[in-house]
Amino acid sequence: MNEAAQQIGDTASCSEEILSATFSHAKLLLRSIATPQDYETLFPSDQNASSPSVSSHSIVDVQRCLEDAQNSYNCRTGRTGDAFMAIAPTTAVPSSTTTSLSRAKAKTQLWLVGLSEKLVHYGNIFDVMVQHHPEYVSLAWGTFKLLFVAITNHAETASKLSKSISQVADLLPQHSLHLILYPTPQMQYSVARLYAHILNYFLSALKWYNDNRALHAVKSIFQPWDLKLRPEYEAIVSESQQIRQLTDVAMKAEVRDTRLEVAQGTKHWERVMQQMEELRTENQRLARLFQTKFGMMESSMLCMYKEIRLDCISQRETLNRVHLNQMLSLPLWGSLPTSGESLQFCRSLRKRRRDRTKLPLPNVKKLEAWTSERSNAVLLIDTHIAAVAKAFMVDLIDLILDARLPIIWALRYADYWDQHMCATDLVRILVLQAMQIGGDRLLDGPFPVTVEQLREAADLADWVVILNHLLSRISHAFIVLDADLLAHVTAHERGEILEILETLRLKLTGRVKIVTTTSSVNRAYAEELLRSNACVKIQTGEAGDWRRRQRPRRPTMRYRR
Repeated sequence: MNEAAQQIGDTASCSEEILSATFSHAKLLLRSIATPQDYETLFPSDQNASSPSVSSHSIVDVQRCLEDAQNSYNCRTGRTGDAFMAIAPTTAVPSSTTTSLSRAKAKTQLWLVGLSEKLVHYGNIFDVMVQHHPEYVSLAWGTFKLLFVAITNHAETASKLSKSISQVADLLPQHSLHLILYPTPQMQYSVARLYAHILNYFLSALKWYNDNRALHAVKSIFQPWDLKLRPEYEAIVSESQQIRQLTDVAMKAEVRDTRLEVAQGTKHWERVMQQMEELRTENQRLARLFQTKFGMMESSMLCMYKEIRLDCISQRETLNRVHLNQMLSLPLWGSLPTSGESLQFCRSLRKRRRDRTKLPLPNVKKLEAWTSERSNAVLLIDTHIAAVAKAFMVDLIDLILDARLPIIWALRYADYWDQHMCATDLVRILVLQAMQIGGDRLLDGPFPVTVEQLREAADLADWVVILNHLLSRISHAFIVLDADLLAHVTAHERGEILEILETLRLKLTGRVKIVTTTSSVNRAYAEELLRSNACVKIQTGEAGDWRRRQRPRRPTMRYRR
């Protein structure tokens, strides 16, 4: 807001400077037109009370001085700006005797002027009539006609002077605005010439308004409007037309400059658009190049990543294999059977039975549900015949192996009853098999199982922790425990067997399923697990006679000697 006001103030001050300089130039031109006495009359060198005070700042002040002289003349002669106002009827009561006399005087002047105009208008007719007796009438008619013409010239001068001053007053703001809009040297010179002619005209009008009646009477005869003031007024009109022509030319030049600027701006915009199009094309080219290079880099990086990944996988497999061999080479596994030996021994025992164990359909569905659930970690095989349970356990191991699911077991093996074993050896068997089935993931995770941990493991809890760490890398695992082997390692102590089962059930995290028979646990423990929904119990060995059918003996023929 302050910046806008400051800009308006600067524009106004610049306009004032232009008008002031033009008026000063007009005063210099007036010196070459008017006489020094007339110039001193309008712009006196010394200001005193006797001379009129006219400011030399602008032409408006000169116009104001002229209007004051005109008003003084009208007051002195009783005239008004409009002739109709002088004779208009009024119902107002005169305020003084002077006002009544002025109105009467104005009416008399209007009547006399109207009579003179009529007589002058019909003067040609009277001239013909005077020729009837010219020796008697011509001198008198000539005298009256001169008087009537003088009265008409005076009225015409007063009327046209007032009208021309009003028209000049209307021209001044227009040409001042033209000068402000187009402050060219030609415009300043033309406006200065116009101001000079206006000042000269104002000077003549000021002199006429300040003259007395006798001078008016003389000037109405020798200096009427057409001879004295009309040429000066026509010079003002001519300069005004010249200024309008200059304004039109300047406006056309300005329009042409604007057109050239628009054309130049259009060309510049076209160049900018062309450059933008070139930049867009270059950008697209660079984008395609970048995409190509990035694709090549991505392909090369992908190949490198695959090679590095293969190298890492091969190195990891090598490290896992080396680590597994180191752990398997420990002497603590020497007295333990391998998983294949124990499974093959149990399979050989199963083959001695001709009939296979068959499960009823509800028990099969229960077994499938137990396999898919996350809870119910224990599967209890209930049967009255131990051999049937053992055969079913071997069948279950084969079924899980066929499904390619991870499974470990602690089964009987040849001459196991001659070996001295404890509960720790049982868990060590499970650890040995867990290392073998998870040999490719031994080094996964932040804390893998090490050889030192295997050497330092001393009791059942340490080996259970190692087993849990190995099985944690397997999503789903099964553990099969033989009841006869459990009884052998615990010396038929049912409490120790329950402790081993409970430790495995609680310490092993993840989806670990434990399979055993009800003969290895007591009935109270099984019922407790069933109430807590921690186990599933299935019945087997009820679908037929499991015993081998005996062939009928052939009758023996005895021969006598």
